[in-house]
Amino acid sequence: MSRSDPQLNIRIPALLRDRLRESAEANRRSVTAEIVHYLDRALAAENENGPASVRALPDQEPTTP
Repeated sequence: MSRSDPQLNIRIPALLRDRLRESAEANRRSVTAEIVHYLDRALAAENENGPASVRALPDQEPTTP
């Protein structure tokens, strides 16, 4: 990713932010790269298996709003 890539500002629950930080650190990625990684995986799963498959990624626990 480069500085010329589009930016997206979002609000997320603090616990999800903390989980993303921990996951990014464990995977030696920035938080941005970690979010892109998860979004890419979710979209690939959705394209392959349909929307319901996104809810059940193996290393994710469901979050509540």
